[in-house]
Amino acid sequence: MTPILPPAASLILAYIIGSIPVAVILTRAQGIDIFAVGTGNPGASNVFREVGRWQGATVFLLDIAKGIAPVYIARWIGTPDILLPIVATTTIVGVWFPVFLRFRGGAGLAAGVGGVMALQGVWAIATIAAGIALLAIFRSGPWAAAGLAALALAIALLTGPDWNVILGLAVVGAMMLARLALVEIPRDRRGDRPESQRRP
Repeated sequence: MTPILPPAASLILAYIIGSIPVAVILTRAQGIDIFAVGTGNPGASNVFREVGRWQGATVFLLDIAKGIAPVYIARWIGTPDILLPIVATTTIVGVWFPVFLRFRGGAGLAAGVGGVMALQGVWAIATIAAGIALLAIFRSGPWAAAGLAALALAIALLTGPDWNVILGLAVVGAMMLARLALVEIPRDRRGDRPESQRRP
C-alpha cells in the first residue's frame, strides 16, 4: 500500500491526540481545577475519586480511545506496520508531556491500554481484564500498566508472535517502568500534593 501521508505525520498526529487534555476539559466544564484536587494528576483515576464516577469513567474511556485512534489512523494512511508500536508509544509521550498543558500531564495508563488494544487485537480482551485486576491489587496506574504490558507480552508470545506487537508491548512496559522509577516512586516518597492542599 502506498502511504497517503509520510510516516512522520502519524507520529505528529499521535503526539497531538495524546496531548488532548480530556480530564482537564471535562472538569473545567464543571468549574473544577483537577490540578488543585486529590493528587493533582490530570487523569481518570483522580477524576474518579475527586469529581465523580461517571466523569472518571468518561475520562478513562476517552483516554483509551486516545490510545486506539492513532494506531488505526496510522494504518489507514499507510504507515508501515513496523512503525505502529512507535505510534502507540508516541501517544503516551503526548499524555505525559502534553503541549496543551505546558507539558504537565498524566500517567498515560488508559492511553497505554488503548495502544495495547489496537496492537494486540482480540487478545487484548484477556490482557485488559488482567490489567483491571492488577490495578485493583497495586492501586497504582503505572504499576498496573507495567504489569499489563508484561502480561500482554506473554500472551503475544504464546499465541503466535507478531514481532511488531511484541516490540510495542515491550516498549510500553519499559516506558511505564521508567515513569515509576523517575516520577511515581519519588513522588510517593516526597508525599507530593497539589499546592492548594499544602500547609503553609
